[in-house]
Amino acid sequence: MKLFPKLSLTVAALVTGTTVGLTLAFYVMEERSIARQADSERRLVLQNLVHMAQESFLTNDDLLLVKYTGLLAKWNPALVSASVVSPAGDIIAHSEPQRIGTTQTAAPAAPTMETLVLSGPVQIGSHWIATASVGFSERYYAEAVHAQLEAIQRRMTQVALLSLGAGLIISFVLALSWTRPIERLAGAAGRIGQGRYDFDLGALPRRRDEVGALSKAFQTMAEQLQQLDAMKEDFVSAVTHELRSPLGAIESYLNLIGEELREGIPVETWRGYLDRLRVNTQRLTRFVNDLLDVAAIERGKITLERQRLNIAFVIQDVLTLFNAKLQEKNLRSRVEIPASVPEVFADPEKIRQVIVNLLSNAIKFTPAGGTITLQLSAAGRAGVRVAVQDTGMGIAAEDQEKIFNKFEQVKSARQAVKGPKGTGLGLTICKSLVELHGGCIGLTSEPGKGSTFFFTVPAAGADAVPASPAPAKRGLL
Repeated sequence: MKLFPKLSLTVAALVTGTTVGLTLAFYVMEERSIARQADSERRLVLQNLVHMAQESFLTNDDLLLVKYTGLLAKWNPALVSASVVSPAGDIIAHSEPQRIGTTQTAAPAAPTMETLVLSGPVQIGSHWIATASVGFSERYYAEAVHAQLEAIQRRMTQVALLSLGAGLIISFVLALSWTRPIERLAGAAGRIGQGRYDFDLGALPRRRDEVGALSKAFQTMAEQLQQLDAMKEDFVSAVTHELRSPLGAIESYLNLIGEELREGIPVETWRGYLDRLRVNTQRLTRFVNDLLDVAAIERGKITLERQRLNIAFVIQDVLTLFNAKLQEKNLRSRVEIPASVPEVFADPEKIRQVIVNLLSNAIKFTPAGGTITLQLSAAGRAGVRVAVQDTGMGIAAEDQEKIFNKFEQVKSARQAVKGPKGTGLGLTICKSLVELHGGCIGLTSEPGKGSTFFFTVPAAGADAVPASPAPAKRGLL
C-alpha cells in the first residue's frame, strides 16, 4: 500500500476513534450529571417542605402548610405524595386533602406505581415535632431523564458527524500535504540518479516545517552533487591533458630514436632526445606525486614530523635551488629576513614543499627582468609569516577566490606562460599543508602589478599549535 492511502486511513481511523471515544465519554458524563441533578431536585423539594412545616409550627398557621402541601403536586409532576405526620402518627398535612386528620396506620395502601420516598425530621430547636415525607415516581423521572438523554444524543450525533466529516477532510488534506512533497522529492532523486539536476521543488524549501528543512537539505545536496560532478569532469579532463602531453612527447621521441637507429644517431642528437625524455618523465613524475599528495591529504593520511625549525635556513636553501632557473629567466631575487625571528614548530619537508611551490609559481608567471622577493616576519606572538612577492601579471579579484581549488589555473596566466603549464594542484597542496600545521594561507594581488602569496606557521611553543592534524576534507581523489 502506498503512503498516501496508508496515511489517510491511519489519520481517519485516529479521528474516528477519538470522536467516538469523546462522544461516548461525554454521553456518560451527561447521563450521570442528569441523574445527580434529578436527585438534587428531589432533595430540594423535601427541604422546602421541612422548612415550610417549621414556619407553620412557629406561626401556628396549619392552613399555610396544608395549602403548600397541596400545591406541591401541581408544581412537581413527578410528585406522587407529600405529607407531614406528627410523632403520634397523625397526618397534619397531605397532598390529598381527604387524608388530613387521619392517622398514618389508617392510611390506604401505597400506590401501585414504583415510587421513591424521601423523609426528613421537622425540628424546632432540638425538639422533633413532625416528619415530612415526599414520594416521587421513578418511572416519571426515568422517562424525563431518557427524553433529555435522547435530545443530547441527537445533538451529539450531529456534532460528532460534523466533527468526523471535518476530521476526515483535514486528514485527507494533511496526507496530501505530507505525501506530495515526498513524491516530489522522490522524483527529483530519480532525476539526480540519472545525472539530471534540472528539477524544481517549487515552494517546498520555503516551508517552515520539517518538510521545508528536508527540501532545503535536498536542494543543497543536489547543488553539491552537481558541483562534485563538474569537479569530476574537470578532474578527468585535467588528468587526461596532463598525462597526454608528456606521454605523447615521450612516444614521439622514442619513435624518432627507433627510426634513426638504423642510420646512426649523432651524440648531440642523443643528448637532445634524452634531455626531452627526462623533462617529460619528470613532468609525469611531478604530476603523479601531486595527485598522490592530494589524495593522501584528503584521506587524512599525511603525518607531520614536527620539530623546532629555523625557517630562514629553509628559505635560503630553496632560493639556492632556484638560482639557475632565476638566471635562465633573467629574474632578480631578494630576501628580507629580520635579525631576530622566532623558530617554528613544523615539519621541515612539508614547509619546504610549500615554499618551493610558491617560489616556482612566482618564477613561472614573472616576465624577464622582474623581481621576486622572499620575506620573513613575525606574525604577532603566535607565529611566523612567510611571503613570496613577484612583479608578474597579477591575478584578477574574481580569480583570487578560487585559485586554491584543485586544477584551478588563471586562464590568462596559463596562456601567457610558455612550456609546461603545471598541474593546478600546487596551491591546493600548499593550502592543505599550511592548514595542517595550524596556519593560514592567502594572497594579495593586482593585475599588472604582481602578486604576494603568504602563509603563517605557529611559532615553537605557541598555544596555536594543534595537537593533531586537522580533519581531511572530502574530495575527488
